[in-house]
Amino acid sequence: MRLKKFMALALASMMTVSMVACGGGASTPKDSTRGAAGTAISYGGTPDADMITVDLRAEPPELNSLLTTDAASYDILREVISGLYKLDANDNPVPDLAEDTQVSEDGRTYTMKLRQGAKWSNGEPVTAKDFVYAYHKVCDPKTGSLYAFIMYENLENGVDVYEGKKDPSELGVKALDDYTLEVTFTNPIPYAKHLFTFFTYYPVNQKGYEEIGADKYAKDMDKIVTNGPYKIAEWVHDDHLTLEKNDDHYNASEIKVQKIKYLMMKDANARMNAFKAGQVDGIQITGEQVEQLKKAGVETNSYVDNGNKYFQFNTKTKGLNNAKVRRALGLAIDTKSLCADVRKDGSVPATGIVPTGIVGANGTKYRDTAGDMIEYNVEEAKKLLEEGLKEEGLTKETFKISLITDDTTDVQKESAYYQEQWKQALGINVDVKPMPYKARLQAMEDGNFDIAFTRWLPDYNDPMTFLDMYTTTNGNNYGKYSSKEYDALIDKARKEVDVDKRQELLIQAETLLLKEDAPIFPLYFSVVPYVLSSKVQNVTCTGFQEWDFTDGAEIVTK
Repeated sequence: MRLKKFMALALASMMTVSMVACGGGASTPKDSTRGAAGTAISYGGTPDADMITVDLRAEPPELNSLLTTDAASYDILREVISGLYKLDANDNPVPDLAEDTQVSEDGRTYTMKLRQGAKWSNGEPVTAKDFVYAYHKVCDPKTGSLYAFIMYENLENGVDVYEGKKDPSELGVKALDDYTLEVTFTNPIPYAKHLFTFFTYYPVNQKGYEEIGADKYAKDMDKIVTNGPYKIAEWVHDDHLTLEKNDDHYNASEIKVQKIKYLMMKDANARMNAFKAGQVDGIQITGEQVEQLKKAGVETNSYVDNGNKYFQFNTKTKGLNNAKVRRALGLAIDTKSLCADVRKDGSVPATGIVPTGIVGANGTKYRDTAGDMIEYNVEEAKKLLEEGLKEEGLTKETFKISLITDDTTDVQKESAYYQEQWKQALGINVDVKPMPYKARLQAMEDGNFDIAFTRWLPDYNDPMTFLDMYTTTNGNNYGKYSSKEYDALIDKARKEVDVDKRQELLIQAETLLLKEDAPIFPLYFSVVPYVLSSKVQNVTCTGFQEWDFTDGAEIVTK
C-alpha cells in the first residue's frame, strides 16, 4: 500500500489480477513448497478455538480512512469498513453496500442503490450522506489527505472544489435520497468500481467523526466508528490489534472466523520462532526462511504483489538535486545479485517503475510494450556521479547523505547491501538510518530524508497508479520532484480516451522519469513468501489484499 496513489481516464482493459488465495489445511496452492520426500509438514497453529492470529509487522500508522496511505492500515480498514464495493478472492470488485449500480451512457455517472439496514457501530444507519460527507472531507485541503488526488482528479469539478474555485456542493457526488448515491467522474474510468473499493472512497459517519474530533479520530479502539464485517475489540499500540466479528453486519452469516488478532513483530527470526511455537498462524517470511522451511519439509506459499521496491530521492538535498547523481546511485546497484543472493524469495530486478503484472492497452501487459528502461551499469554510474558532483561543487568526501529504512531485520540486511554497493562501485559512504515504519513514513512526509528505501503497491490495476504520484502536486511525491513536462504528459494521459495513445503518453512519462530526471530508482519487483499453520483455510493473500478474512476464511476443526 503504498499504497500506494492515481487516475487514468481512458477506456483501458478490465482490471483483474488473478492471484492465489492463501491456502491452509488440505489445500495446496500451486506455488507451495514441499519437502524433498514430497510430503508437506505443517505447524498446528495457535490454540484459540475461535481466533486466527497473523503478523502485521508494524503498527497501523493511521486508521482514519480520510488520511491513511499505507498497506498495514488498509489491512485493518478493509475488515472493519464496508464501502460501495469490495474485492473478492480474485481481486475483482464486487458489490458491498451498493446493491444495484446503473452507469450512464457516457460512462461518467454511477447511480447506486445502497443496501438498507446497514449500521454504524454507534447505532446510526449507513446512508448515502455518509459517502457525500467523506468525499467532501477528502476534497477539502484542510483535511490534509495525501490521497485526495485519487478523488479530486477524478470526480467532476474535483480540482476546482479542492482549489476553492467552486463550492463543495458542485463536487461530483450527490445523495439523491438516503439510499441512492450518484457519483460523476470527469471522464469515463474503466476501473471506477475498483476505485470504490479503495479506502479513500470509504464512507465516514459524520456524527461520530465530529463528536470524536478529527485530531483524535481512529487513534484508539474507542475513537473510530465502523460498519464492516469486523469491529475493533482491542488495540494495544505497537503490540497487537484484535478484531471481533460484527454480528450486525449484513454478511455476518458468511463470516466464519470470530476473531482476528494482528501482531506487530519487527524481527524476522522472532516471527519464525513465534510461528513454530504456535503463537501465530500466518507470517511473511524471508527468502532464507523459505529455504530453511523447504529443507525441513514445511509447505510455504507466495504471491506476486505487483509491488515495486525503490529509492526515493529528496531532490532538495544538496547533490541529490542533480539528476546525474541520482541516476548514478541507482545504476550502481547490482539488482540481479540482490535478488539472487540477498532476497532469495523470487523477486526480480526492476526494469521500470511499472511491474510486469500490470495491464496495458488492449489486454496486453504494459511492461511488455514499454520495454526495459534501466539496468545495472557501474561504468555509467561512475561517470554520472563524477559529472554530477562536479556540477554541484561537491566531491565524494563532501557529499554526505543518508538512507532511511524500516528497522526490520530483513530490510536492514538489504540496506547493508546497498551501503556496500555504493562504497565499492562509487567510493562513497552512505549512512543507513533504520527507524520504525511509522517514523519512516513521517520522515518522508516531512521531507526529512536524503534517500528513502520504500515500496509502492498498486491501488488498482493500471500503470497510472505508479506514474501519477510523481506529479508536482501529488501528496505522495515526498521527494518534491517537479517537472512541467512530466505533469503535462500525465495530464494528457488522464484525458486521452484512445487506449493506445494514452499508453504511449504514459511510456513517454516513465522514460522521462527514469532515463533523464530519476527522482526515484526502481530496484526490484517483489514477491511475498508466507507460511500458514494447518489451522487456517481460505484466507485471501494477493497484491491488493495482504490478509483478508471475508472471502470464506475459516478455522479448520482438528
